[in-house]
Formats: sequence, C-alpha cells, structure tokens
Amino acid sequence: MTAASMIPLEKTPENGFVNDVPEFEVDVYTGTNPARELAGTGVFPSGDGYVADRNVVERRWAATLEADGVTVRSGSPVTKSKFHSLIDRHDLVVDATGQPSLSSKVTGSTDEYSGYMTALNTDVQGDFSDIYPNTRMILENYAGYAWVFPKSTHRANVGIGWAQRDLPTDYMEAFKQACERNGWPIPSREQTNVAIIPEGPSLNPSRIYVPEFNVVRVGDAAGIANRFSGKGISQAVHSAYIMAEYAANGRLAEYPAALHKTMRPEYLLAHVVRGVLESNRPYLLGEILAAVSGLDVEDADRAPKHVLFRLLRHPVVFARLLSTPSILQRVYDAYTNDWEYRIQKSS
Repeated sequence: MTAASMIPLEKTPENGFVNDVPEFEVDVYTGTNPARELAGTGVFPSGDGYVADRNVVERRWAATLEADGVTVRSGSPVTKSKFHSLIDRHDLVVDATGQPSLSSKVTGSTDEYSGYMTALNTDVQGDFSDIYPNTRMILENYAGYAWVFPKSTHRANVGIGWAQRDLPTDYMEAFKQACERNGWPIPSREQTNVAIIPEGPSLNPSRIYVPEFNVVRVGDAAGIANRFSGKGISQAVHSAYIMAEYAANGRLAEYPAALHKTMRPEYLLAHVVRGVLESNRPYLLGEILAAVSGLDVEDADRAPKHVLFRLLRHPVVFARLLSTPSILQRVYDAYTNDWEYRIQKSS
C-alpha cells in the first residue's frame, strides 16, 4: 500500500507493516512468449509505501477501535435481511463491501457499476533477495500486469490481474505461467485468492450516497480504484476520511461530489496510461516510464501535473504520446467527465 500514513497505526511488523518499500520497480516487456524483449523500465521511490500483511493490519486496527469503545464484529456475514435490519436500526450505514456492493445487491442495482479488473494473488515462500526490499511490477503487453511484493527475503505476495478485454480462459493456468516466466514460486490453486477491482470511476457519483436507504459507499464499493495500477487501499481510506468529515458536519449529500473532485486527476492519468497499455505499444510505454522514473510512486500514480512536467522534458516521447488519436480521446473523455458508467445497461 502507498500513502500508509493515512492509517492510524504505528508502522511496525507487529501491526502488519512488514516491508518499508524504498522503491517500486516497473518492467515493460513486449509480450509473454520466450522471445519477448524488455521494452523499458521505471523506478519510483516511495516515501510512504509499505508491503503489509493486510489481515494483521485489519486486526490491529480493529483492536484500537475496540479500545476506543467501538463495537467490532468479525466472522459474521451480512445477509440481505440483516442489511435491511441495519438500515432500519441505524442513522447511517457505510458500505465498504467492494464491487458490486452489498447495497447494490439488496436494491437489485448491481448493473449500475461499469468495468472491473480480475486479480489473483497469494503469499509464497522463496528466494526474493534479488528484489527485496523493493517491489516489482511486470507489464507484458496485455491490459493488466503481474507483480511480486516481497515481505522479506524469503516471503512475498505474487499476483496477476487483467482487464475484462484480456481475461484468459483459465485464470489459474495464466497465473502459473506468469510466475514461471518471471522466476517466481508457483502458487497452488488452494492458496490463491481472487478479487474484483473497480476500473475507477465505475459508479456514477450520484449513486455513492443513497439517502433513501441511509447508505453511503466508500472504497471499492464507491467504484474508485485506480484503473491502471489496480490500487485501492489508499483510495479507500481517502474516501472514508472525506465521508466522515462531511457526515460529521451534516453535509453528507455533498460527499460524492467532493470525493469525485479529488479523484478526477487520478482518473485522468490512469485512463491515459491504460490507453497506452491497451494500444499494444510497449516501447512507447517503456519510454514514458523512463521519462517519469524518479517520481515518488504516489505522484506517478495519482498526480498528472508531476507526470506532465516530466514528459515535457522529453518532447519526442510527449509528441509520440499525443500523436495517438485514442489517447487524445481519452484526455477529452476524462476532461469532460464522460465515463463508462453513463452507459445504460440492461439487467
């Protein structure tokens, strides 16, 4: 996770923060076949990034909340009937149940969400001394990427994710092949987790707050994960802080617009970079990464003005980027706030 300072816990291994990452490495390859070539690399320092044991972080965070008098219940699934009971008994229900959210399932509106990515990941044992304490993302000329996030020299989280357009027929086999060609331990099916990641913004901001049900959505349930990197934890915490501020001031109706305004620069940047990835131009993507290499990973991921300043120092690369009609269309779409969730879909 990046922007870890937003989580109100001391950054210690006991609290689940096991690797204070100095740099995020990104490698771009021309494909997945044995004859593939390295098309470019980027290295992004991290002033506030950690590889974490998420379950430990959540348990320790829950313990601090309980110490402050908050009732925390775990291992208790919320059924549709229980959800109705919650909204009947409480002034506000915060839905952080992912995409599609529980509130959308209860109201029969799961089709209000647009695109998503599918990701597989697991922790494995092996020798990661050549990477640790850095992390590495591998882009291989499909809409998605593979990763290794070392937690120590001998333990790491490995994973892979795809956009809908490039989903493989057999997810697990594709995951194993990615690990083989990148020299990572091969995970078992039993170890592997499957997750759905929103292509932010995948939900109309007007649907983030549902006052008729006393429900407000944050994180993946609000459809705000990064559509290029798939990052969602720092975005989720960011949305929760904004929601809490507006709720405390009795201005919850203003929260969706405020959240969307803060996220729009990130949406634009992710939409453009995702467009380069989907254009199957790995050498251009490699040149872009080399041009912006050295930026803090949060700026490279979420601050288009910093990326633009770096690209302007490389006019040839910048000109090649802007010469792509689909990229200009993406800039226009993001600037005019024209996203996929505007498309009405049948049930």
